[in-house]
Amino acid sequence: MEKGMKKLMKTMATVILVLAMITTGQVFGAKSVRKGNKALNNTGVKSSGAVHIAGNPDLVVTMVNVTPVTPTVSKDMITIKVTVKNRGAAATSAACSLTMFLRSVNNAGTPISGDQRYLIPAHTNNIPILGPGAKREISKVFTTHFVGRKQISGIINTESLEPGEESNSQNNTYKSYFIVKPKPAPADLILHKIAVTSTGRIKIQMSNQGKAIPDYDFNRAWVKAEVHGSSPYKQLHLKDVNPNEFLKKANSPYISFTWPDTGSHGIKLTSGYTYTVTITLDCFPSITDSDRSNNTKTVTLSP
Repeated sequence: MEKGMKKLMKTMATVILVLAMITTGQVFGAKSVRKGNKALNNTGVKSSGAVHIAGNPDLVVTMVNVTPVTPTVSKDMITIKVTVKNRGAAATSAACSLTMFLRSVNNAGTPISGDQRYLIPAHTNNIPILGPGAKREISKVFTTHFVGRKQISGIINTESLEPGEESNSQNNTYKSYFIVKPKPAPADLILHKIAVTSTGRIKIQMSNQGKAIPDYDFNRAWVKAEVHGSSPYKQLHLKDVNPNEFLKKANSPYISFTWPDTGSHGIKLTSGYTYTVTITLDCFPSITDSDRSNNTKTVTLSP
């Protein structure tokens, strides 16, 4: 009886000791498991609330470019270029889609009545499978008939990927802004006179009787001189015909220019012959001109 009681008490003490050791993590490898769990959490792979999952793709828009930077309404073709990058550590498993939406907004970004439309709809598969670090540039060209502030926005649609495949779906949206300016008030280039010098060089007189010409338009404009029945026409930049740029000013003075008679653009009329000559200002229209009928003249010249 006494021996049985001692054995029972010894067994109970052993149980109490084992329970104490379990509580303090000293049996069954509990201490090493705890260390392992702590190390795993520190990687960020399985921690709750982790944003980026190592080893998964991560698509994000890194750049949005607008060309021209400030386009002109109902005139410029606007090019939007969006760069998509996979900044994750694995390739995507399927093609994805980038959408693009245009809307008119106020300075606070609130939509207002105006140009609102999808430029790139969903499910276009315009983003191919991208490996780690790979990029894809997506472009859209359009024009608009509404002035003011514009918002370009969209999303990278990843419905084609496996559920949970992408590490961070929160960075799949993008937004950018640009201004559409109104057309400038029209200029009015006028070709007043075409004459010939005693040395056979063509001389012209011109002016701008309208509004000022923007630099961009002025620098793109050409003047064409054609001698009928002769070699192909010659052309010069308007800025070379008027290096002082007086024609850019509103209601400019009369400007004279004598066409060169040598070089690749040269024209020289031979004495004793009669020529039909046509001169055209802004021959490949780039200037907003209120009256193009007075930009050109055809005359008969005899040096």
